[in-house]
Amino acid sequence: MRLNVPPVKGVDVKHRTGFIGQLMVAERLVEGEWTRFVLPSATGQRLAPADGEVLYAFPKAPKDDQVPTDGSVLVGPIPDGAAEHIDLRASKWLAHPAVGGPDAGAVRARETWLNGFRYVGEDEAGDGRIGLRRPQLGALHAIHAHWSTSKEVATVVMPTGTGKTETMLATLVSASCTRVLVLVPTDALRTQIAQKFFTMGILKDPSASLLQPSVVRPVVGMLTKKPVNPEEVEEFFRQCNVVVTTSALAGRCSPEVQARMAELCSHLFIDEAHHAEAATWKRFKSHFKGQSLILQFTATPFREDGQPLDGKIIYVYPMRQAQSEGYFKPIRFSSVYAFNSARADRDIAAKVIEELHADTTGLHVAMARVSTQLRAAEVHAIYEALGQFNPVAIHSGLKETEIDAARKKLESGESRIVICVDMLGEGFDMPELKIAAFHDLRKSLAVTLQLAGRFTRAREDLGEPVFIANTADVNLKEELRALYAQDPDWNLLLPHLSEGAIGQELEAQRFIGGFVGQLDDIPLTEIQPAASMVVYRTQCGNWTPDKYKAAFKGGSDAEQVHPILNETERMLVVIAARRQGVPWTDIATVDGIAWELCIAIWDKDKSLLYIHGSANNGNYSDLAKALCGDTVELIKAPDVFRVFSGINRLMLTNVGLDEQLGRQIRYTGRMGPDVGRCWQKPRWRPPPRLCWPGSVSRKVDRLLSVQASGDGCGLACDYASISSPPGARTSGPRSTTRTLTQSRCCVARSFRR
Repeated sequence: MRLNVPPVKGVDVKHRTGFIGQLMVAERLVEGEWTRFVLPSATGQRLAPADGEVLYAFPKAPKDDQVPTDGSVLVGPIPDGAAEHIDLRASKWLAHPAVGGPDAGAVRARETWLNGFRYVGEDEAGDGRIGLRRPQLGALHAIHAHWSTSKEVATVVMPTGTGKTETMLATLVSASCTRVLVLVPTDALRTQIAQKFFTMGILKDPSASLLQPSVVRPVVGMLTKKPVNPEEVEEFFRQCNVVVTTSALAGRCSPEVQARMAELCSHLFIDEAHHAEAATWKRFKSHFKGQSLILQFTATPFREDGQPLDGKIIYVYPMRQAQSEGYFKPIRFSSVYAFNSARADRDIAAKVIEELHADTTGLHVAMARVSTQLRAAEVHAIYEALGQFNPVAIHSGLKETEIDAARKKLESGESRIVICVDMLGEGFDMPELKIAAFHDLRKSLAVTLQLAGRFTRAREDLGEPVFIANTADVNLKEELRALYAQDPDWNLLLPHLSEGAIGQELEAQRFIGGFVGQLDDIPLTEIQPAASMVVYRTQCGNWTPDKYKAAFKGGSDAEQVHPILNETERMLVVIAARRQGVPWTDIATVDGIAWELCIAIWDKDKSLLYIHGSANNGNYSDLAKALCGDTVELIKAPDVFRVFSGINRLMLTNVGLDEQLGRQIRYTGRMGPDVGRCWQKPRWRPPPRLCWPGSVSRKVDRLLSVQASGDGCGLACDYASISSPPGARTSGPRSTTRTLTQSRCCVARSFRR
């Protein structure tokens, strides 16, 4: 007889704030002789395996004094009749040596981790054995190297699908972490990550060569409700090696509760760390700085809002390398071309059905990505009307029971199309996702890279990923337009875009890291200077930034001066607090404090000193003399304007639109220096095949990224060249006017260069 038996939990606790569990023995298949077994209070079955471990199974629990003591006891449904294979995974253990045994509990688990981890790569593990992937092994060594010298926040950059979660597991055991709090952005990811820690993933796989047999899995807590006081935190966290929760839940906790969490945790792991600068994450993380080691994981170390990501990037595994080493499968792009959104939805859905029929594995699942719940309903109706592959929808507007039911259909293969609103992007672990249908295009590079990683993970029994999108939708950021152009090669473009964005972050960190010292309570990354400066000619052989104080002669304790210097970049940043009067009285005793920012950069090669000041009064001669001597000379007009020589600017000053589409308004005009913004994001859109004449076409395309092709249309343009600044070279006609009248629209513009 063969039996599938359920997992054995050493700890299984339900708490008001969540669940705590420890897996001692994974679910497994056992074989042996199956015989009927009778007790006075219950009748069941007895399995005598070849290894000598006796197992009893009862449909109902016997009395306490009659429970067998010479083996494990299961209670659950036992099918009637003879069978060679019975699935008892729905049963529960009434008795098992591992439940509450000497190896159970958080303290004992950590004791078994000492010297229990093996640094074995997949290349050296041997045939049929599992080792760490190259990015996992590299990241693990980088983490330990960083922690050996620094307590600074560390960031690990690994493309989605290369094994970030297993790297966390390996870090937990190899570093023998006392207690780790893992923060994730979503509820779905919380469940997935908690399950990974509970089972220890590939580290505890029977084919793995990574852990000593004596290593015990951690006690894992999943925090699902907010603790109301520090005592509840103490009660929950003390039982665990790992606690997993969401940033939203942690961010809603009181400061006292957050502080107690930080005191009880030796480490803080942040998954999908590109969210980490959101307000809730930032406040929560501040409690951990200085007393816990903070480790961040992300595939995209840059944020959509342009804000820098806190933490030193200690390891980057490039997407290009993931492709070349076989962790990612090549992407095939399939496009539709339709300006009507309803037509585009139908064409994309038809492509999805075509790709699913062409899938020879029969395992591929298609994700139809939309931007809103309303759009999800519209697109779901389109797929249902096609009547194939049982489409389901998943989004936050559905009940948990509906979401769980949809997931089960996907996992069982009953459904092979899922319509989602951002829920399956980050952290959804389903390798069968191979067809991505972008009904609404992702507007950010970070999220596009995250999604790409979900679909490109390699597995031997699966085919290559396919991305489907409408290439007529050009309402995208510049960085993404190439991805959705006609016939793009995503396998070349995605690594290029990823490396460019990550390179900028690394360069920014290198620049910030070059500053010596720190500004009290003002992070350098939070300073946002305006783009204005004055320039001085200098005659010194070297500048003297340490003499800055000569320009800030405060007379009271309230007038503070805070400098920070990057000697490599020859940049000095000074924040000064000055006393100044108030505008509503001349009484000397009534004044206020004004904070001023000064930034000085000395270009040694050109002998120029650039100074920016937030006061914006242009009078920085004292600072210039302190830094570069009394011989400095302010560069004034007209000389300063000569830097614009050879720079041509194209500006819209007016736009007129003749509307003849059945509306009451016949003609609309826009005038002024801001008219360009109205044209770039208009409520009225020009025909897609707008033809621009001659040289004006090239200039407009370059400025506004308007693609010109196809039929002509009515167009009247005035193109004028104004005088360049003194010292600049000029050429070309003073003005040119061209007019075409071939269609129902008329666009009148004036440009000046």
